[in-house]
Amino acid sequence: MFKGPFQKDTLKKHSDPRGELFEILRFKDDKIPGEGYLYCFTINSGQRRGDHYHTKKQEWFSCLSGQAVVLIEDKKGKKKKIVLDSKKPTLIYCGPHTSHALYNELKQPAVVISYGSKQHDPADPDTFKKFIEY
Repeated sequence: MFKGPFQKDTLKKHSDPRGELFEILRFKDDKIPGEGYLYCFTINSGQRRGDHYHTKKQEWFSCLSGQAVVLIEDKKGKKKKIVLDSKKPTLIYCGPHTSHALYNELKQPAVVISYGSKQHDPADPDTFKKFIEY
């Protein structure tokens, strides 16, 4: 169960001669709302994405390739900096009113997978700009 404005969980990696596998979201076990959408995005070297918050949507992020730095700020101004690294599977949760930005400090692109609890609706985007200074 995910609580509070944000949360970081280490994911268990399963390895064998074929490769590696890690489960990112277990909807039933973790009581994750199942009406959203799953999407993937890249962050090029030196680039930053996000710098916004949502009032209704919850989001979960994990890095599939490369590394992404996640900046988080809750509505009380508490800030956190967390590194998502594909070599150390991690899941970051951002609840409503939690500002978040992801950036890439490495030369290779970062590939991030995300789940949003509410599908993006251009008529009601529920996305509000908030630059996070760190």
